[in-house]
Amino acid sequence: MASPRHPLVESMAAAARLGGYFALPVSRPGEEGWTSAAGLFLGEGRRLENLVVGYGQRAWSSSNRHVVNSAFLVAYLSRVVFPVVGQYALARRVPDVSLSNLSFHWRGGGIDATGLDRPSFAALAADPEGRHRDGLAVPSEAALYRQLKQWLFEENLGIIIPALRQQAGASLKVSWNAVAASFSQALNRLYGLMADPAEAVALARLFFEDPESPLHGQLTMEEFRYRGRIGFFSRRAGCCLWWRSPHANEYCSNCVLLPREEQDRRFRQMLGAAG
Repeated sequence: MASPRHPLVESMAAAARLGGYFALPVSRPGEEGWTSAAGLFLGEGRRLENLVVGYGQRAWSSSNRHVVNSAFLVAYLSRVVFPVVGQYALARRVPDVSLSNLSFHWRGGGIDATGLDRPSFAALAADPEGRHRDGLAVPSEAALYRQLKQWLFEENLGIIIPALRQQAGASLKVSWNAVAASFSQALNRLYGLMADPAEAVALARLFFEDPESPLHGQLTMEEFRYRGRIGFFSRRAGCCLWWRSPHANEYCSNCVLLPREEQDRRFRQMLGAAG
């Protein structure tokens, strides 16, 4: 028998057609391989530290504490922030990504998937799916944005970033700048895919100009034009530390360590290659 349709699963599946990172799977509690995300970040012992160090060494070939934490967090953010931004931008829904609603799937001593325990979500009251049993109807876009901040910033990243700091020596400054960069990367991808790119620009203002958000002041985004093409690029106010990995042969195109003129040159290069 086919499983009943679920509005969040369906809208994430639609978003995933724009890129796989725009969807979160639904975990199966009790199924082998899935464990609580909260258990990892709030658990005792050195499991989190060992996981972070091991991942950083494999992915970025570094043992520097700040570098390995950045590598681990960047990977985590790509699995969580992209679905949140995608649902907000494309469907005006917010998945419940509070840490208590997430699980990790383990394979070979590492995490290979992040999933929702329950496909719970917030939606505008005007969205008929907000009345779904897993839905939370909110009265306005302002209320929907507040719900995003509660579930993602307060009940997820506001827990795991201090845990990474305490247990694995992460930098709070580097970590929150990485969060902002993940938002900008999702908007950069959506800019060329949305029916009206101006919506991505408006969302950038919402996310990065909110003085009550941890993303405030972390970066700026702008539409950049070159030879009739337009891209939506960010300029970071912090560094992900990728340049300290042996794999890196240069800074990121929007790195705070690069002069603006060099960032512009690289933006032009990317737009030229897009043709």
